[in-house]
Amino acid sequence: MLNPIKRPRISVPDGDGPPRYPVKDACGRLRSVIYHGHKVECSCCGRSFSLFLWSPYMTALCPNCLSMERYRLLCRFLVEETDFGTQPIRMLDVAPTYAFQEFCRRFPMVDYLSIDLQSDLAMKHMDLTALDLESDMFDFLTCYHVLEHIDDDLAAARELYRVMKPGGWGIIQVPILIKKTVQRHELSEAEAERILKFDDHVRGYGKDFPELLAKAGFQVEVVEYAGAFNEDERKRYGIDAREDLHVCRKPAGEQN
Repeated sequence: MLNPIKRPRISVPDGDGPPRYPVKDACGRLRSVIYHGHKVECSCCGRSFSLFLWSPYMTALCPNCLSMERYRLLCRFLVEETDFGTQPIRMLDVAPTYAFQEFCRRFPMVDYLSIDLQSDLAMKHMDLTALDLESDMFDFLTCYHVLEHIDDDLAAARELYRVMKPGGWGIIQVPILIKKTVQRHELSEAEAERILKFDDHVRGYGKDFPELLAKAGFQVEVVEYAGAFNEDERKRYGIDAREDLHVCRKPAGEQN
């Protein structure tokens, strides 16, 4: 796996909102001019381009906001299939990305909070297995490709359940790699390299992932949203047909 060079990110505070990145914004505008076109369309920033960019992680990046496939699928789902942003909600975003943060910023009625253990993009730093947040706080939350990095994933899922409001919902995603979830220590070195791919993944999740979410208390629906698009649409929007959405709900009337 490539070890990217870490460079300081220049950000400025935005009151109580997420940080702004003027240099990132300017670079995005420049790339938008260079790759101007109408062949592909980013569902995160809403712009169209001549192509998506290649990256070392084999993802198609938006020239403007650098969104990846899974986040373009999420943004399209939120806009097309839900009432996201049309009424006041309090939202939690775990391990934020620049592209999705900026997507959420477009909706004034979304009271957005991002957290991470140490990322400078996050508004607050905290451990997902012991959140420094009150119970029953959030109408909506996202946790994208995070649990595979955490030793006690059940504790993390239970914390997400705890801070979600009764009647609230969220989308919790992990890479689904195999049929049945397996821990790194159960694999040989060769199997771990083939299945887990990244050194910081402590397990590979299988189709049984909803069982973990249900054990945490969630009602889980696996939505095969990407399957609603034909091949030409998937190429245009730059989405991955293999990424099913795990929509999690906390039953109304149930409080912590």
